[in-house]
Formats: sequence, C-alpha cells, structure tokens
Amino acid sequence: MTTRRRVRRVVPALLAALALSLGMAQATGASAHPQAEGKPLPAPRMVHVSKPKVVNPSGHAQPKVRREQGPLPTVSRKKLAELKAAAAKHRAKQRPGQTGGNKAGKLAPPPNQGGFEGLSQPCCVRPPDTTGAVGKTQFVQTVDGAGFGVFRNSDGALLKSVSFASFFSYTAQTIFDPRVVYDKKWNRWVISAAAFPENSTVQRVFWAVSTGSDATGSFYVYTFDPPENSGDLYDFPQLGLDQDAVIVTANIFDSSDHYVRTRAYGMAKADVYNGLGPRFPYFSLGTPGSVAPPVVEDNNASAFLVGAAPADSKLTLFKATGLGRSNATIVQQPNVPVTAYTVPPDARQPGTTDRLDSSDSRFSQNSTQIGNQLLNIHTVNIGGRPTPVWVQINTANSTVPAGQTGRVTESSNSDDFNASVAGSAVGGTSANPIGRMFFTWSSTNVTAGVTHQVRVMSGGRLATDPVNVVGGNNHSQASTFYNPSTDPVERWGDYSAVTVAPSAAGACAAGNRAYVVNERQNSTTSWGSRIGKLGFC
Repeated sequence: MTTRRRVRRVVPALLAALALSLGMAQATGASAHPQAEGKPLPAPRMVHVSKPKVVNPSGHAQPKVRREQGPLPTVSRKKLAELKAAAAKHRAKQRPGQTGGNKAGKLAPPPNQGGFEGLSQPCCVRPPDTTGAVGKTQFVQTVDGAGFGVFRNSDGALLKSVSFASFFSYTAQTIFDPRVVYDKKWNRWVISAAAFPENSTVQRVFWAVSTGSDATGSFYVYTFDPPENSGDLYDFPQLGLDQDAVIVTANIFDSSDHYVRTRAYGMAKADVYNGLGPRFPYFSLGTPGSVAPPVVEDNNASAFLVGAAPADSKLTLFKATGLGRSNATIVQQPNVPVTAYTVPPDARQPGTTDRLDSSDSRFSQNSTQIGNQLLNIHTVNIGGRPTPVWVQINTANSTVPAGQTGRVTESSNSDDFNASVAGSAVGGTSANPIGRMFFTWSSTNVTAGVTHQVRVMSGGRLATDPVNVVGGNNHSQASTFYNPSTDPVERWGDYSAVTVAPSAAGACAAGNRAYVVNERQNSTTSWGSRIGKLGFC
C-alpha cells in the first residue's frame, strides 16, 4: 500500500482573497525566474487489470441510491467556507474592469444551431454531473443516476439509454462522477465512473471502451479496486486521451475526508481498445489540488496535466511522457504564474435566498492540448461574483502570455459558473495553434430590470477576437428558482462539457461546430439537461 501523506494547504492570505474580490490587481506569487523542471514523480504501484467483460446491456437496473456529498474540497471544509464567505462579502454592482463588455462591445457568439433535450433526473439523485462527447454521427451523454444516453447528431433522437447499474452489472453502491470522451482517431467511445466504497478496503472504479464507432453496440468493461490505504476514498476522477493512452486523474481522501494526494495513470489504448488487461504505473502527484488531464489533438509525445488549488497565484503543471507504457514518467514543470484568484461565491437566484453551488476554483473538465498550447477554464471570484476565466498555457515555458486569458460572462452583472471549454485547430497558426474556442456555462441574474433564472449558455471566440467573451447563446432558461432541498446552497452541475464535432456536416466544416451539454432546471425540485449546438458556420 502507498504511504499516507498529510494535506498541504495551498491558500493565500484572506487579505489577498478580499483584494481580489474587490477587483484589485494582484502580483503573482511565482518567482520572476522560471523554476527548474522537477524530478520524475513516484509511481509506487504497478496496477494490472484483468481482461474485461464484453457487454451490450439495455435497461435500467436499480442501484443502491445515496445522496451525494459533492466533490470533496482539497482544503478543509472550514477553510472553504471561510473563502466562500469572503468571496461574497463585497459584491460590486458590476465586475471591476467590465462595464457591459469588452471595449469593442459584446463579442458576437458563434450562431446557435439548435439543440435537444438530454437525460433527466431519476429518483433521488442530484446534481447530474453531466458530461458528453460528440462523434461522427452520435452524441453520448453521461449523468449521475440515469446512466448514459446515445443520441443521433442530426435530430437529437435518443437511440439508447442504459443505467450504469445495468451497464457495469453493479448495484452494491451508487455509481458517481461519470465521464465520456470520443477518440476521433480510433473512433472509440470511452466511459468512466466510480462507485462509493463498499467498505474500508473495497471501492470499485469502472471504465468501458466501445468495440467500434457505434455507441449503441458492445463495450469492453473493466473494473479495478484502487490500491489505496484502508478507508481512503477515490474521488472526482477525470478522463482524457493522448495518442497512445487513456489518461485518468483522481483525488484521494482519507477516512476523515482529508485530502492526501492526487493520482494519475495512463492505460495503453493498444490494450484497452483490444480487450486486453492493461498494466500501468499508478502515479502520486502530491497535493496540488484537482488535476485535469488533456485531450491531446495532435501527435505530441507528451501530455500536460494542469491543477488549480482552491486559491492561489499559480497553476501546477505536469508533463507526462510514455503514458500507457511500463517506462512512463510524469515530471512536475515550473509553476505557471497567474493573477491571484480565490474560490467563487455561490450564484444568486431571483426570488429566493437559496443559492446555486458554484463549486471551488478547480478545473473540472479535461483540457484541450494542441502543439505547446493547453486550454482550460475555471470559475473564480471577480468583484464578488462567480466568473469563469479561461487560460491558455504555453507549455514550453510554463507561462500564460498576454492575450491568452480572459473572462466568460453573460453580462457585466450576471453570476456565471459551471463552465467548460474546448479548442479547435481550425484557424490556428504556428504561433497559436488553437484557432477556435467554444464555451458552455450556467448563468443567473438578480439585477433589477434584467433578472432571470438559471440559463444554459454557450459562446465562442476566434484566436484574433477580444479575450473576454460577453454575451452568448441561451439554450434553456428556468421559469422559477431551484429549491429541491432545505439546504441554503443547492447542488448544481459539478461540471459540464464541450466537444468539437470531428466531421463536416453540410456547410459546416470539421472543427467549426461544437456540441455543449449542461444542467438545466425542469422544475423547482428536479433537474434536466440540455444539449446545444453552435458553430462558426
């Protein structure tokens, strides 16, 4: 078993958090001189997973259902509550530095090209933890409780819906934190999820890989028990891809819910796509907070993983080489200096004091990696409002150059949160290979005269556009506030997803259209989801 590590609380002084909430400029905490690349990180275990089952299930077996506690924070709950309270204490009428949009005015979003309803809430499970991926002709969505659905791209027809209890043939505990990615080079679907522990020594983690390009067909289904200490919890797994491996990261907590380490591993596609038992190093990344894997869009031999602590003035960057192989390495890179940030306040709703959970400042979905550029988004506190901020990291020198970070908001006075981003190489250059960006997020507004309940938003920008995305497409709007429990802060989203269509459709060339999926509100007490399309075409 691995050695338990003590949590390292990486948070700035509350004074810095307060200054940021007021919109004051912050100096970065990183040295002006780049740090040296670190030593290879330890992989204390080699994990060998047996051959999978081949399944093609249908139906909705009933699992054991428990109310989720949400993604555990990588600081103490007390510290998170302090940061949340500080974030909401000084709300500006408008975000500092934003008086209705960019200096050039609102950025016109890529046109809304319609959408369709996604999966909805089954009994007793919230929030949806929804994610999704688009393939050549199908869109696959995963949600907590309901499992996964396969939709036809062209008209949104639901072709198949299966509960995870049926899919994984597992009903002992609730299955949570599902993810899905589409491998457009191999034309395969990869689905992952975890189950709550059965006892102090057994917790099940699942992956499934389609045997072909049709997500309504058969899958190889794998499972393993993470080699952690007795009582540890494997939480918030994230899913990515490079050209050789399926990449997974997860946070590990001890029996007292103390954050003790982050894990990463890569499974060789040559194994998991062919029904073979993968063998892989099981890396410990230390305690950087939640770490997002990338979807690598080119043939880069290295994959870059990025983490954001709940509050900091830097991002943590890792370089993984040879994932899926026995000699794989992960090396910590120099820290990436960014403007100091802290956790966002929760989003307000008109007509109630109940708020919507904006989570913390983690990257909650995989990054887009093209060339030496790494793109992701997280929600932070700006002017006492939850605000998504996208960052595009130059992995060659661990920097975020000028013009490669910006905000994503509906307006200057909206509350914006639960964001995801994906990039496309179309329109890219050798200097900046990410030529298009597509976003989704949730938005509310309590300002007199422009109030609205929670919306599913989408937008985008070209590499040559202003950095701030203001405005966007409204794919769904609730008619009343969300209040499914007696909690003062209602669980919302946990994450969303954006993926770029890999194939041309009509006059829309490949790489110019994206599909988004996000939580929508069906009623005061129940959630649904909305899948939307938008494109530069």
